[in-house]
Amino acid sequence: MPYHPAIGDLRAQLPRIALIAALLATALTLMSLSTQQAVLPSERWYRLSAQRVMEGDIAWHLGDALERVGQSAYLSLGDRPWLLKERGVAVWERSMLASRPNPAAAWRLGVIYGHRDYPEQASDMLTLAASMQESEASYYHALAEIYSADDLSEDQLLDKCRTIATREGWLTDIALEDCYTRLDATSALADVRARQQRRAFQYLGGFAVVAGTGGLLLIIGIVTIIVLLLRWGLRLPRTVARLPFSVPWTIIDAAEAVAVMLFVMALAAGLMAPAVRLVFGPRDIPQVVHSAMITAQYLLMASVTLAVIIYRLRGRSSRPWRVLGMRVRRGMSSLVGTGIAGYGVFLAILTLALMAIASLSGGGLPIAQTTEEIIGRAEGPVEIAIFFLLVCVAAPLVEETIFRGYLYGALRRVMSPRQAIVIGGAVFAAVHLNAQAFLVIGMIGALLCYLYERTRSLIPGMVAHALHNGLVFAVVMLQSL
Repeated sequence: MPYHPAIGDLRAQLPRIALIAALLATALTLMSLSTQQAVLPSERWYRLSAQRVMEGDIAWHLGDALERVGQSAYLSLGDRPWLLKERGVAVWERSMLASRPNPAAAWRLGVIYGHRDYPEQASDMLTLAASMQESEASYYHALAEIYSADDLSEDQLLDKCRTIATREGWLTDIALEDCYTRLDATSALADVRARQQRRAFQYLGGFAVVAGTGGLLLIIGIVTIIVLLLRWGLRLPRTVARLPFSVPWTIIDAAEAVAVMLFVMALAAGLMAPAVRLVFGPRDIPQVVHSAMITAQYLLMASVTLAVIIYRLRGRSSRPWRVLGMRVRRGMSSLVGTGIAGYGVFLAILTLALMAIASLSGGGLPIAQTTEEIIGRAEGPVEIAIFFLLVCVAAPLVEETIFRGYLYGALRRVMSPRQAIVIGGAVFAAVHLNAQAFLVIGMIGALLCYLYERTRSLIPGMVAHALHNGLVFAVVMLQSL
């Protein structure tokens, strides 16, 4: 067997290669059998986004908030709120015309059609949503009956209102408003409308902060692109291959860490869900328990994977964290600025790409991760704070160390920067196990690899990663209002 300085003796590595293959095969098997899919916390953000309803949610929320605030403040906003709401409906309808319709869009259209006095269309959409998501069938059927043209007794309507009120959110409030209107329940109707009014003010305030932050990052990205073009004289510089990374681990070591990470993720998901179900039995599992499970899975995966990495570095380096990229070479402010500018460039390029795709195809890629199924149903500020720390602090620290510091460093021992950036981004996307968002996640991964290649420090990547997660976290929090 040949010997490669960046890989080692292949004959001696065969047992480890077989172990890595076995771990990957076991992880994939466990994931296919588990009722709770094992994913990175950030991956759960892509679920609703892949259903193509986020754009519609934002448009509808903004239009409704402007309409309510404008009415209370006696402002004349013309037809802007109505156009925004119609845009939201159009996005949901386009999603339902896709090859794979989804319950999220059907649910939204069912409520909006019913709210606009189209009972047949509302019933069709809500019945379809119930058939696609049987766990929520009773809720969808209750909505369908509220919007049906059939006469229901006061007790029947009240029973449906109780079923709907078990859920929270803006769609539920629209349905409750219509239900209480049919019941002529003045007091309950006033409470719902007051809650909707508060949400409108909260949404506009939050939207202004998120839009302002995103706009500032976009401007920074555009300015950075212009400065780079002027510096290069509108010509790309002559490519000079960077020297290979001199790291004391091999590509086999990096593959082992990724395999261990996936195996622990799958094993934790496969064992925790049945254990919790055994404790709670047929009852609904509280959302706080779901949150605790997700947090425990991620912390277990992170601690085991990092322990494997440190174990492999033991004896090979006196300063393992420094060789992994936890170092400051040019000053902290410079590294943080590089991370902010790098993410701004990514945001500018992604925005232009999505605008081009939307103009050509009438649709877009899932551009953001969405945690509505977790964060949108968080039961209090403590849970929200936990998820913020997990997704916006822990995830950038852990994932940058594993994927950029360890994996990318190993790739650069055997590849050029361009090859390592592409493959590093692809592996990062593949680990998220989401084919629909593979391209966007891969682009993010490639950006983070480039920042590490440019600075030899994980700090810029951690900053860019945290900015991305934080920005999307804020959007999701807006969706949950």
